[in-house]
Amino acid sequence: MESGVKTKRWKRSTALALLLAMLGQGCAGPGARLQYLIGEDRGLEHYEDYATSIEYPTQAQPRETNPELLNGPRSITSLEEVEPREMTLNECVRMALANAEIIVDDQSFGSPSNPLMGNPSRVASVWDNAIQDTGFLFGNLGPEAALANFDPVLTSSLQGGVSEDPQNTPNIGIPAGGTLEDQTAQFQTRLEKVIATAGSLSVQNDINYSSSNQTRLFPSAFSGSLQAEYRQPLLAASGVEFTRIAGPQQSNVRGVSGVAQGVLISRINSDISLLEFEQSVTTLLRDVENRYWDLYLFLKLYDSEIETVQDLVRFQNKLKLRRDAAESVLQAESRFYEGDARIKGSLGDVIKAEYRLRRLLGLPLNDGTFITPVDVPSGAKLELDWESSLLESLSNRHELRRQKWEIRSLELQYKASQNLARPRLDLVSQYRINGLGDHLGGREDDDGVTDTGYNSYFESLSQGENTTWTTGVSFTMPLGLRLARAQVRNYELRIRKANAVLARQEVEIGYELSDAMINMEQNFLLAESGLKKSAAARGYAEATALRANAENTSDPIVLGRVLDARLASRDAEQGYLKLIVDYNKAITDLNFRKGAILQSNSIFLAEGEWNPEAYEDARIRGEAMSRALDNAHLQTVPEEFVGGPDVNSWESLGNHSRPFEPGAVESVNPIQSLPGGVVPEAPATKPQSVTDPLQKTPNPAEELQLPIEPVKPEEVDDFLNPVNYQSPVTPESKTSTRPVTSKSIREFRNAQRHPGG
Repeated sequence: MESGVKTKRWKRSTALALLLAMLGQGCAGPGARLQYLIGEDRGLEHYEDYATSIEYPTQAQPRETNPELLNGPRSITSLEEVEPREMTLNECVRMALANAEIIVDDQSFGSPSNPLMGNPSRVASVWDNAIQDTGFLFGNLGPEAALANFDPVLTSSLQGGVSEDPQNTPNIGIPAGGTLEDQTAQFQTRLEKVIATAGSLSVQNDINYSSSNQTRLFPSAFSGSLQAEYRQPLLAASGVEFTRIAGPQQSNVRGVSGVAQGVLISRINSDISLLEFEQSVTTLLRDVENRYWDLYLFLKLYDSEIETVQDLVRFQNKLKLRRDAAESVLQAESRFYEGDARIKGSLGDVIKAEYRLRRLLGLPLNDGTFITPVDVPSGAKLELDWESSLLESLSNRHELRRQKWEIRSLELQYKASQNLARPRLDLVSQYRINGLGDHLGGREDDDGVTDTGYNSYFESLSQGENTTWTTGVSFTMPLGLRLARAQVRNYELRIRKANAVLARQEVEIGYELSDAMINMEQNFLLAESGLKKSAAARGYAEATALRANAENTSDPIVLGRVLDARLASRDAEQGYLKLIVDYNKAITDLNFRKGAILQSNSIFLAEGEWNPEAYEDARIRGEAMSRALDNAHLQTVPEEFVGGPDVNSWESLGNHSRPFEPGAVESVNPIQSLPGGVVPEAPATKPQSVTDPLQKTPNPAEELQLPIEPVKPEEVDDFLNPVNYQSPVTPESKTSTRPVTSKSIREFRNAQRHPGG
């Protein structure tokens, strides 16, 4: 009796201490110690009279700013000595790709809407596809997260307690007024897995311990069960196809699209992410080429301005030796200062163009070198065939392939939504083995009380004498299925809109290609006229200068005509420079509009090298899956999902090795490894080397001669890059495996795949 009183006092003391501990807790702002309920009385001076302020965050991993930024930019008025860094266009392109962890574009530079500054999370980078593949948010799952819905889930819980209840009436050995004392413990373990048919399998083990002062067979005993359950949807949310598209139905949320969480949709999202990366790389290459030609142009213009000023100085010095030429000297001096201002403006353009190119190449702001273009613009005229160029654009443009992936995704989701527009009917079956024992373990059955023997709980469970089984169906149906039918109708409308957008995109691409071709032709014709004008202006300047020297005149009108003729010659040469550069930029834009800028630079995209541990993990998984048994009653091979590698991918070369393997890149010949295995014939003639179109020759008409033979339509695709010319490729060989819409191309492709058929 005395022991029971002490126990109750200890319980009351413990409960009172816990209550005081909770009431004594307080809170404090930053920099102030805690204020408790009991203790010294403190004021509120540590609180601020405002709620928010603009502050810097703390850095968990402090980092230093790139020290190369401390090297200030070059100045127009104080140029330091720099070392020329001669670079070809190919070198610039490959350097830009090598340093393109974060991909920037040229158009958004300095703009308030520059995504690098305003929305950095949307800036393209080499990590984007990996981020998409590891996506875990609902509605944007990556393949791994989608596959994780099929991982087995283990749940385990253990809890215990003591209950003391006073009895108002007699209760199995406990008199009225007595206390029912019950000590309990529960241990539950459940293993559940969702299978590909949208069903679920689970195994559950429950162990319950009870010790009581009631009159029972065993004062303390273990009871529980081992249960197996199988649930399979029969109507809505059923089938392997639905599960591949929508994922397990129990993972969906009401009000959110429940048909976009499967492995197929996540795979499409990964392909779209790859397309966005490819498009960013394409834009980067276009910007690099344009900035390369801009720097070439501004350097040539700067040289032209210096040469003009030097001529003005020499002309002014000659005028000073003549009598009565003061007026002409002043006129030449005015022109000199005008030329000096043009030099400074041109120098500013050169410096800014070099910085803009450095930005795209990922080079430091100022490293003591100055990028100097080596390649010269091409003056070759390109004769294009409209049909082949249009088919190439419709095959290669990233926007069309992205839209086709979107349509494919919507079609799959529409099919899954039709599955959900049915009642939910599930088959549910359970089988349970029940057990009882005076002890948890042990091997003996004899408990000394019963004939059956319940000495050990596990022994009783393993005998399987006491079983329970249930089977049946569960039916659920929202009357009217309004939400499901609305979802089906929504996907029907979205598919119709997506197809209309695709058709309009093809029309838009046709207009873009037409504009690019006209722009290229226009710039070539203007450059042709500009070259003639430059030759005529140079001849006129030389003729006026010879006449003035021969007459040894001091007439300001004649001398002014000589000066104006020299400046007109400069303007004509600069005009031709701008036109020939615009023509080459138009070729780049045409490549961009055709989606062939990567191919023209022999650039192919491939997956990077994995972590070494991933290869071993993949091998183990592959061996485990290869040992499975085929089920003759199931369709184990899914329908075709991917139409083949893209022309800009490494896989399109037909090389089974990876680009990071030693010797893989050197062993690839892009011309001999075209998609479809088509090997083109060697060209009959190769183009001559392209010379500088500004090189002065005695006969300017010679510069109008094409450096190559007239280009045939089938040779245009690979000649569009004037720097790296490769063997011509027929349009059929480049489009034989592309999903174009032309019936003639499809027939040609079938003939290539099935010769003689």
